[in-house]
Amino acid sequence: MNRMTGALGAAVLLVAATACSLIGSGGSDRHKVTLPEPAPPSAQWIVDGLSREGVRPEQCPAPTLSTLAVLDTDGRTRAEVFWLIDSIDACWAAVDLADNAGGTVGFGSIEGMTVGQPVPSGPPPGTEWYAVTAFHGRVADIRATGATDHVLGPVHSRTVDLGGGKLVTFVSYGIRIPEQGEILTLYLCPPAGDCRDVSMTG
Repeated sequence: MNRMTGALGAAVLLVAATACSLIGSGGSDRHKVTLPEPAPPSAQWIVDGLSREGVRPEQCPAPTLSTLAVLDTDGRTRAEVFWLIDSIDACWAAVDLADNAGGTVGFGSIEGMTVGQPVPSGPPPGTEWYAVTAFHGRVADIRATGATDHVLGPVHSRTVDLGGGKLVTFVSYGIRIPEQGEILTLYLCPPAGDCRDVSMTG
């Protein structure tokens, strides 16, 4: 199996900081969440890669097929996934084994993922980059709008019931990193409600 890095981008640090602020105030609501459908056996290569030492932030337990949720994958070298630590915190990964590119694994609060903006850290212009974020509630048919010539395929999502009537929809999308100094205007838009601004500057 090719190398996978455990680098954390700026977005992960932002989300992790949000998680720290929620632990004190919402600790009593913290509980385990069981996914109703395990990841398929074909996702074992993802589990194996994310279970290696030094790949994950220390707060993230190694995923299993029963805890992993696959948002999108090419079945061989690329995948966007998440796994829940509990009803407050989650881990996510954008795995990319092509050309030894590695991947990014992050930890943070679920609430932080619904307000934070994923930001790439270091990829050169033209690189394919994938991100995982989240929306409150059950949201289907989220679309990327704006500079769609930079978008790599459709947006993928999965809704999870965190208990107590609280639903959250995890979302993954891919873009091609813009040229240096180029402004990439991009939004993730649900069928109803406000769009999420995920624009960036190369």
